[in-house]
Amino acid sequence: MTFFGCAKENPQATLGDTIIVTAEIPEESQDLDFIWELTSVPDNSDLVNADIESADAIASVRFTPDVPGTYSLEVSIFQYNDEISTESFSYDVADLGVAEEIVSEVENSEADESSAVDELLAENDEPKWYDSESVEDVLADAKDIPVETVKEEKEVEMVEEAPPSKKSSPPPPKKAVKKRKPKPTRGTSIPYDKNRFTIQVGSKKELADAKTFAAKLIDAGYDAYIQKAVFKETNEVWYRIRVGSYDKRETATAVAKSLSKTQREAAWVDFVRYEY
Repeated sequence: MTFFGCAKENPQATLGDTIIVTAEIPEESQDLDFIWELTSVPDNSDLVNADIESADAIASVRFTPDVPGTYSLEVSIFQYNDEISTESFSYDVADLGVAEEIVSEVENSEADESSAVDELLAENDEPKWYDSESVEDVLADAKDIPVETVKEEKEVEMVEEAPPSKKSSPPPPKKAVKKRKPKPTRGTSIPYDKNRFTIQVGSKKELADAKTFAAKLIDAGYDAYIQKAVFKETNEVWYRIRVGSYDKRETATAVAKSLSKTQREAAWVDFVRYEY
């Protein structure tokens, strides 16, 4: 069974279901990249980020829980390699066997109550009115009762049995839901070549860390290099670790997927940027 979800209020799922998670696409919907990460899994779960698979839609992923418990994911949305927003999701996964036991207990309880009622009716062996009187006698007695008296008795019963009217209380006010504001876009001032594509594998605040990262990729056979990125919007400097230069986005995307699987790094495609 496949379980779809895009809400963020801990939807319920059953162990064995495949959960499909869909991110909310921002208004700036061109050239977006989605980086998914498991932020929390049950203690005895073996699920890792590599178990998250892409679904049919560009903003969707799927995964299959391996144990009952709460699973939390976070997606970071990038445009031109700059983070513009993040979204969080949580799912409560229950064991199907436990759920079936609960249903069985409820059904058994209802069966016991029904059996008790049947026994009570069976034990009630007091004589009934229809055991001592014939149907003809009952009908004959009923003809002797005046119609007006019957109507009056019914009206009295209706008045006595009518429950007091209550004014319907107004529905409780709805709670306002605060939408998470997207983070300010960074790096839009960094120029780029719209006809060339590269792969970003990581970004480090310190140059020494970036060099160590790039050296591991070079040892693995990748054409890795370091590019300095100056963000005027936040007055920050970061060192991006990138791989290759391609004239087709499809080629860069294929290499990025292969790199993510072999190196367990969250790689994505960006335009080739110029340092300035």
